[in-house]
Amino acid sequence: MNVVGYIISYQTDNALKEEGNALQREKIEAYCRKNALDLLEVYVEPEESRPDYHPALIKLLNEVSKEASRRHFEGIVVYSYEALAQEKEIRDWIIGEFEKYNIRILSVAETKIEMTRRESETKSRSIKEKVRDLPSLPEVVTKVTELVQNPKSSAAELSEVISHDSGLTSRVLRLVNSAYYGFPRQISSIQHAIMILGFTTIRGLVLSSSIFRIFTPKSRLINVFDYKKFWKHSLLTAFTSKKIYKELFFEDDENIFSAAILHDIGKLILDQYDHDNYAEVLAEVPVQIYFNRVLAVEQKHCEVTHPSIGQIVAEGWNLPPVLSAVIRYHHNPLAAEGFERITTSVYLGNLLSQLVLNIGEFRPDVFDEEVLSYIGLGEEDLFRMYNEIGEEANELEELESFFK
Repeated sequence: MNVVGYIISYQTDNALKEEGNALQREKIEAYCRKNALDLLEVYVEPEESRPDYHPALIKLLNEVSKEASRRHFEGIVVYSYEALAQEKEIRDWIIGEFEKYNIRILSVAETKIEMTRRESETKSRSIKEKVRDLPSLPEVVTKVTELVQNPKSSAAELSEVISHDSGLTSRVLRLVNSAYYGFPRQISSIQHAIMILGFTTIRGLVLSSSIFRIFTPKSRLINVFDYKKFWKHSLLTAFTSKKIYKELFFEDDENIFSAAILHDIGKLILDQYDHDNYAEVLAEVPVQIYFNRVLAVEQKHCEVTHPSIGQIVAEGWNLPPVLSAVIRYHHNPLAAEGFERITTSVYLGNLLSQLVLNIGEFRPDVFDEEVLSYIGLGEEDLFRMYNEIGEEANELEELESFFK
């Protein structure tokens, strides 16, 4: 591996500066010999450099931005990270700039803790950069969203857009004709289905169906993440959250179904883009009802949590701010400033769905007392909701075909 060295001393006394530079050079050269690195050149800051002005470092940054020099060296060896800048924010920015060009910063004096932190930050940044290159959502999603947000749109206009996607049309009709809705006669018209389900439910189904097709399960030796169970949980959470919101706040919210069905989108991202580490998460917390534990384990193995990576994806797709907020704060709903009511409803729907589908018994200890105080619910209310959702879950079996 070809590397260059970088030396700077913040000493104001010239004799001490010279002595410090000589020591740094010695340590850098020894580090390169020990690690079999080819030291091509050593950059030393001139006397006129200041804590906030490093001409030699600026020269390095300019060089790595050129294609030819990127092949010239792959790393920069410094005596310590403090050599880059005294302020942590500036150091992190410099390191990030070099990493854009796959140039690693290697510190001679780096401790094991610093190495772990640096690897952690690099890994987290890598996952976040990957998801920024996700494919765009299909055009049908954009058109449906525009129509739903326009109060003058009609069911006929919406059905016209959906009808151009035969797979989506089939899914919507399967849903409206399922046992969950229990209509005595077959619904064969997409326009009739839209009138029954409502515009906002249609938007949520179009979004989730399109995303499912983007994130299909990959063929791997070990598949721990259960996509079938994931979408069943998402659907149950969506239907449940919608009912909870109306019961709590005596009105409907046009965004609740879409927000709820997408609340765990970050889990799909982690399985797709950090599969091996996310498999470790699922092995450590296979039943995910204690949210703080789940997030801590995700951070440990993946260096990022599913709510935070989900928010990045939602914003990248230009989803409405309310959807991004619910995705980001569905485990901490009172932090969703301006969206506390909808996020709290999804929080409850998510937990109750988890208990029904994955536990099979009511556990009041999993609910946050502060959240319950905010909405004025007690254990008896939650137990009643749990039983009602349990009955609905049995009628959701047919809905799994929505994502096939």
